[in-house]
Amino acid sequence: MKQFLLAIFITMTASCNLFASHLRAGEITYQNLGGYTYLVTVTTYSNTLGTSVDDCSVNVHFGNGDTAVAPRVNGAHPGINCPSTSDGVILSGVAYTRLNIYQTTYTYKGPGIYTISVDISNRNAGICNINNGNSDIVSFYLHSVLVINNIIGANNSSILQRLPIDQGCVGQCFEHNPGAYDVDDDSLYYSLIPCYASGAPIPGFTWPANLSTESINHHTGEVDWCTPANICQYNIAIQIEEWRLFTGNHQRYFIGSVVRDMQINIASCANTPPTISSLPDTCVVAGTSLNFNVSSTDAEGNNIILSATGGPLTLTPAATFPDVSGPGSVTGTFNWTPSCSEIQLLPYQVTFKAVDDYPTTPLVNFESMFIKVVPPAPTGLTASPGGSSIILNWLPSACADTTGHNPLKKYLIYRKNTCDPWVHNPCETGVPAYTGYTYIGFTTGSIFTFTDNNGGSGLLHGVDYSYLVVAYYNDGSQSYASTNVCAHLVRDVPIITNVSVITTGTDATGSIWTHWVKPLGSIPDLDTIANPGPYEYRLMKAQGATGPLSFTQVASYVYPAFWQLTDTGYISTGVNTQDSSYTYRVDFYSNGLLKGSTHTASSVFLSAVPSDNKVALSWQEYVPWTNYLFYIYRENPAGSGSFVLLDSTITHTYLDSGLVNGVNFCYKVKSRGAYSDPALPNPLYNLSQIKCATPVDQVPPCQPTLAVTPDCSIMQNVLSWRNPNTYCSNDAIQYNIYFAPNSDDPLQLVHSTTNMNDTSYTHVYDYQGVPSIAGCYAVTAVDSFANESAIVNKVCVDNCPEYELPNVFTPNGDNVNDFFIPLPYRFVKDVEIKIYDRWGLLMYETTDPNVMWNGKNQDTKQQCVDGTYYYVCIVNEIHVEGLRQKVLKGFVQLINTKSPPSR
Repeated sequence: MKQFLLAIFITMTASCNLFASHLRAGEITYQNLGGYTYLVTVTTYSNTLGTSVDDCSVNVHFGNGDTAVAPRVNGAHPGINCPSTSDGVILSGVAYTRLNIYQTTYTYKGPGIYTISVDISNRNAGICNINNGNSDIVSFYLHSVLVINNIIGANNSSILQRLPIDQGCVGQCFEHNPGAYDVDDDSLYYSLIPCYASGAPIPGFTWPANLSTESINHHTGEVDWCTPANICQYNIAIQIEEWRLFTGNHQRYFIGSVVRDMQINIASCANTPPTISSLPDTCVVAGTSLNFNVSSTDAEGNNIILSATGGPLTLTPAATFPDVSGPGSVTGTFNWTPSCSEIQLLPYQVTFKAVDDYPTTPLVNFESMFIKVVPPAPTGLTASPGGSSIILNWLPSACADTTGHNPLKKYLIYRKNTCDPWVHNPCETGVPAYTGYTYIGFTTGSIFTFTDNNGGSGLLHGVDYSYLVVAYYNDGSQSYASTNVCAHLVRDVPIITNVSVITTGTDATGSIWTHWVKPLGSIPDLDTIANPGPYEYRLMKAQGATGPLSFTQVASYVYPAFWQLTDTGYISTGVNTQDSSYTYRVDFYSNGLLKGSTHTASSVFLSAVPSDNKVALSWQEYVPWTNYLFYIYRENPAGSGSFVLLDSTITHTYLDSGLVNGVNFCYKVKSRGAYSDPALPNPLYNLSQIKCATPVDQVPPCQPTLAVTPDCSIMQNVLSWRNPNTYCSNDAIQYNIYFAPNSDDPLQLVHSTTNMNDTSYTHVYDYQGVPSIAGCYAVTAVDSFANESAIVNKVCVDNCPEYELPNVFTPNGDNVNDFFIPLPYRFVKDVEIKIYDRWGLLMYETTDPNVMWNGKNQDTKQQCVDGTYYYVCIVNEIHVEGLRQKVLKGFVQLINTKSPPSR
């Protein structure tokens, strides 16, 4: 059963020493001791001012609920039971600061993501960006993340080589670099984050003016604060994440992190930091030497100490950069001869530090650079032809260890179909795609030969192949490419050079010229003793250029002796060059036995697609040589049979524009190409068939932009649009207007006009006998060639239905208000109304939108008594999407009594 990563995030706390309000900076690091066992180191820096003393131990939380007491391991009295008056180690060169180192070991039970932490009381007082300066009541919380993953491998945290206490001046850019180095060659990513207390970011933590999370270089770790504005102490935190490349899928995975809490003291001073010469990134081949000078200058002439930190200075063999010091200006020399064991995909970072000795506030400057250790290129590459293959051999790499921590995994082989002695740019490893070389295969790190047979289909005769080999290591590192080597197959068979159309016609009139050059008859080419005569060429032909081809013999040439062989050409007649391309090959026989064949080659087949005032040409051919230029010819004048050069191109397409519609134009294409073998004929010219086309306007005008103005009161729609000849067309001669009563219905033609200045139309219609303005419209333009705009956009408008019932009527026969009818209504197809008495008995129902209830019971035909009646009316409104129902519910008062006559 595979064991996968288990993610466990635990919040941690730790015991506190109640009288230790003095901590300035610190971090937690860890080291794998084998398996799941780790040495955890807590490093703190404390303020010596006041009466505070250093803790003899701290409680470490391991991120899974377990804790352990970590004793102090440095100082005069290390251990858990140290005297309460004992202190850590006083740091030289850092005022009022003691170093305390606590360590413990712990064995985890299995994979997971664990946050290791301590929480100690408390920070020193007077940190301006923490709790408004009352920082001595805020705890000092450190945390690092450990990832245990059996698939990715064990991890050690990064090592921080620079002290976390620094100083700067108001008005001067402050720079700092933690000097992180990862012993596992993991990639480091740096971030600025708030300081923590009690397991969380400190509430109210503020970034000093001009400093933010973007003030750090995420790849080098350099903090650039330009510029401090106030005199004070500040604390910030630098998070250093480790990311590991997993060679199984070439993805990077988070593997751990360290958070350093650091302190910066900003003072007022008349000093500027020293400068360091610019250092570009570089590379060095394993086993060779790299050396360069680094200089630093101090504008005030202060004494400078120039030093370096970084991975190369911790390795074996280690790089060297002895500290140099002196007034005003100093220069040091970096030297490194990395071994094969120091090859890795990621570059090494080296950081140079210059610090002056200004009496009150010494200032520093940092300059970082990356150095890539490149594997040496394979050497001794040779190429030998054999049959239809080329066999490559080379010497083992100078760094050919296949069992170390980063073993040589394989050799990569690249090929190009022309001899090209490409030379890499500085620090450019592998073979980039821009070179034109193609990856064709690999061997394991212990095999130094490769046979190229073009994936089993055989290489091409006449091509001068070029090869490169690259060493590839387990972590993805690639060497420089080898020196190229070139080779071509032996000429033991003919080589086809031409398949050119002579005449364009049907089966009776078309013809094609085919040509080939003879094989060579000396070792290492064709051995004429082992392959005696007679010798024979058999020319084979197939119609078409792709797919399964059926070859038939069209010619045969027999020669008794090899010296009699010649470069030969043949004209095939009776071929339909007008409608099809043809493919040829030459089979070569010795004493009746097939010795080999040329590669197949097709004629150039031209296609033409006419459109408005232009003809688009395209062509294709399948040949073993490389065609690098195409000439386009056009008959001029039309019908004369005389062709003139129109243009040339390196592509397989050409657009001939500015033509007259209705005139027939004829074209042919001539290809120009060559084999890369300089011994073969060069250049090679081949013609296509003649292809004719007549330009015709097949491009419709654009669709006019339409606007529709509905008018519910007079029940009509007014359409208006722009004349397309004014902005997107030049030959529109007619408008077509389309309409659909519903949005889902197909549009139907309702009006046409050839008056191009008439850009409006008024539409009135009935929907199933009911007046309506709901519907969708589109306007198209038609040109003189009957090309009509595509309907891309349509405009829909809707009705504004109205339907309302009165609340009283008097069916008393006086011809006034005798019927229950709606008020004037519009855009209603029909209704479903039911009228009930007070007892819920149905009195009347109808689908007539006019209702027309005379006040009688519909069944008994008796007059209903005076009173209040209840109705439910479903109104079927006409809308653009179809019928939409609206429900009306209400009461109507029925009064039979006649009004008394007026006096």
